[in-house]
Amino acid sequence: MTSIRIARSFVAAESAAELIATEYDVAPPVSCKLFSKLLRTQDNDHYLVTAGDSSQYAFRIYQQGDRYHRAESDYHYELDWLRFLHERQLPVSYPIRRSDGSYLGRLEAPEGTRYYALFSLAFGDPLSLKDVDQLYIVGETMARIHTISDSFTTLHARKPLDLGYLLDRPLARLRQTWTDERAANLDLVLTAADEARNELRDLLGDTRAPGIWGPIGGDFHQSSVYFSEINEPTFFNFDLCGPGWRAYDIAGFLSNGNLMHAPAERSEAFFAGYYSVRQLADEEHAAVAPFLTVRRVWLMGAFAREDGLVGHTFVGSI
Repeated sequence: MTSIRIARSFVAAESAAELIATEYDVAPPVSCKLFSKLLRTQDNDHYLVTAGDSSQYAFRIYQQGDRYHRAESDYHYELDWLRFLHERQLPVSYPIRRSDGSYLGRLEAPEGTRYYALFSLAFGDPLSLKDVDQLYIVGETMARIHTISDSFTTLHARKPLDLGYLLDRPLARLRQTWTDERAANLDLVLTAADEARNELRDLLGDTRAPGIWGPIGGDFHQSSVYFSEINEPTFFNFDLCGPGWRAYDIAGFLSNGNLMHAPAERSEAFFAGYYSVRQLADEEHAAVAPFLTVRRVWLMGAFAREDGLVGHTFVGSI
């Protein structure tokens, strides 16, 4: 019999429900439904959990660690940071403690070890990029997350969002996966990446001082912030978080929402909210522009996977 390798498996919803009922202090009976609006191969698996008392949660099973070259400590860092933010009244989806007192679980899937965690559920509707009041609140809350996180400490290491992660690894993927017919495009990307790298080196150097550098979300966008009926936000999906430049976090949000090409009052509302809490140093503000290029390169690399976890085409815009 020919051996095969499993690149991606899905845990049955009923099995996930049994696991949660066994390992968490939630009211029985527990039911799960896989969030399946779009099962993109670069994403983790998420389940909507409903307990017997009608309380609801989000259950995440992380992709096998090779996806982002993660180790167990990377997951602990994320959960520790979210607990830190929640304890300081920041509006984030936070991890739920397991019955044994821990927050991270692990299971053996066909493709290898996978980790999981249960989170509070974010209720409401996604951020509207046309709502300047919501954009102001997002900017204000991001700045609060950044400033409060200057005092965050943890025993667990997480790979930093440095230029090795944001540029070198994505460019290596592009060199490997873009064929000869795309060589001209690759040259353009490499040139733009070098220009951004040099500009950032001139602006920030190796600065990793508190304030300029620290825990960041890494992927804030309109679909990861929900607003309640009274316009209160909940931020969730911090899977791409880690130590990084705050200016990159801002660039990532601007890029994800395409706010550079939207009416000016939208980006102005976001920056007004951010500046109401934290002023950007001149070099940080200038660094946003090259970080926009870095973000585009990272996205191209993210969708140019070499491990078989992408298809021939991607339906949707990045």
